[in-house]
Amino acid sequence: MVDFAEVNYLAVLIATIVTMVLGFLWYSPVLFGNAWMKQVGLKKEDVSGGHAGTYALTAFTAIIGAFLLALVLTITGEDPTVSAGLTVGLIVGLMVSAKIGMNYLFEGRSLLLFLITAGYHLVTFVLTGLIIGLI
Repeated sequence: MVDFAEVNYLAVLIATIVTMVLGFLWYSPVLFGNAWMKQVGLKKEDVSGGHAGTYALTAFTAIIGAFLLALVLTITGEDPTVSAGLTVGLIVGLMVSAKIGMNYLFEGRSLLLFLITAGYHLVTFVLTGLIIGLI
């Protein structure tokens, strides 16, 4: 049974922050930003800065993803463990990646763009599961 009181909201908040920081790094020149910009046809000046609304909505989607993963982990009624968090995070990440892949196939997008996008979501869900299991 789903019990909202069992959700570790501190873990959800920390996972949201980690997701945002990883996104900043993932889509920056430090990691995959240059390749991503090339694949989507953008130039550095097109993506510099960003709007407050974009960041707010991104944070909202990150917190929803972390919350839903935490909620799934409470269904057993037991405290989430690192192993359960990693396993569920991996399963959810793979499921999201598969769905992204379906869209990318019909949109004719490149394999590299799929790997960058799906890889980010896979890693963030695994990290979110780890955080929920640890805290």
